[in-house]
Amino acid sequence: MKNNKYIQEIETKGIKWINVSKQSEPELNYLQKQFDLDELDIKESLPPFQRAKIAKRPDYYFMVLHFPIFDRVSRRLLFTEVDFFLSHNYLITVHDGKLIALEQFFNQCKKYPQMSNEYFTGSAVHILFELLNRMLEAIFPILLHVNDDITLVDKKLFTHISGQEMAEEVLRLKTNVVTFRRTMQGHRTVMERLILYSGMFNDKNLDLQAQQHYINSLREFTSEIWHMLENQRESINALHETNESIISLRTNQVMKILTIISVITFPLSLLAAIFAIDAPGRPFVDWPYGFWIICGLMVLGATFMISLFKKKKWL
Repeated sequence: MKNNKYIQEIETKGIKWINVSKQSEPELNYLQKQFDLDELDIKESLPPFQRAKIAKRPDYYFMVLHFPIFDRVSRRLLFTEVDFFLSHNYLITVHDGKLIALEQFFNQCKKYPQMSNEYFTGSAVHILFELLNRMLEAIFPILLHVNDDITLVDKKLFTHISGQEMAEEVLRLKTNVVTFRRTMQGHRTVMERLILYSGMFNDKNLDLQAQQHYINSLREFTSEIWHMLENQRESINALHETNESIISLRTNQVMKILTIISVITFPLSLLAAIFAIDAPGRPFVDWPYGFWIICGLMVLGATFMISLFKKKKWL
């Protein structure tokens, strides 16, 4: 498996980072044999995606985290899973190759020895925290993109006629925000449990105290992202309700106009039907100008009803 293009490795100062960019059985079975990984963790690293979690094993920690990715074609927000196997002297990352921040950091460490010397120190947790720091930082451009979409829809809402296209746009944004929240929901819990487990099991090998600045940074990133997501959820819910109100208002307006037309035309149709009855004594029918008199009566009736509706402020 050394020639497998999906498994790449960096080793510096006795610390290894194995990056697996394909979530398939051959690659994961190889890792299981090489590092004596738990079979259950290997199964959970295969699709479909699992919930965010952290588990303590005898020789390592197993973590599952989700990260958002934006599909520019469908303009929908999706998420991908990264599985981490963390020990004192190695870090294994298993993913589908769609996270640019992860691939960039790995390639930089591989290409530039000074960078690998900087982060491959103490224990593999240093690499993990720097990687998570970069991956969370890469989320902010996606958050800003969602903000721009919400602002654009807000502007269009009152300048364009709300219809199916606007409703679909609002629902797309609402789905994106929900997906984003679901993706980020487990990050804070997993990080807190990693710190808790390290203390509970007295795991001095991870040397978390030396990484306190990373821990604080990750907490701040997670809190800031969650705060922005809360604001976005409130904004898109308000836009959704506003769009529904505008559509309902316009629908009511159309129904009002149609009802008024029906109210006006019904008595006129009844009048025409009465004059159409072939019975003796029909007024105006046999008069030289009977047709025009009947038409005039209809016009007068319609004018009266329209005037009445305007007076009642129904029009």
